[in-house]
Amino acid sequence: MRDIGMVFPIMLIGCATLFALRWRINILTMGDDEAATMGVNARRTRIVVIVAATLVTAASVCVTGMIGWVGLVIPHLCRMLVGADYRRLIPASMLMGASFLLIVDDVARLATTAEIPIGILTAFVGAPFFLYLITRKKKL
Repeated sequence: MRDIGMVFPIMLIGCATLFALRWRINILTMGDDEAATMGVNARRTRIVVIVAATLVTAASVCVTGMIGWVGLVIPHLCRMLVGADYRRLIPASMLMGASFLLIVDDVARLATTAEIPIGILTAFVGAPFFLYLITRKKKL
């Protein structure tokens, strides 16, 4: 709990910033010129989003260790479920990523008498899904 108490404010700031800027991230997908016509400073927004995402990532890795498959797979899965609108995609990714890790952690603790490293279990789920994402054909 001490570790969580140390990173919670950092993660809260980063997640709140990303949550607040989710509509601007949608606008950034249209390009810099379109963003400028809609009153969004693309360069500054990109920097703020990168800093906020880096804070959240660094804080979570600091406490939990390297669980990279979650960051690679869950946002893609959420995009398949809720679409590309960042107003829904960011909250869905946050909730689904946390839920996925809770489930995988429970399986890791309950599957055998010895605790399986969580990174191995996330890799068992993440690697095949990531290979599917890489090899699938885009529908036009």
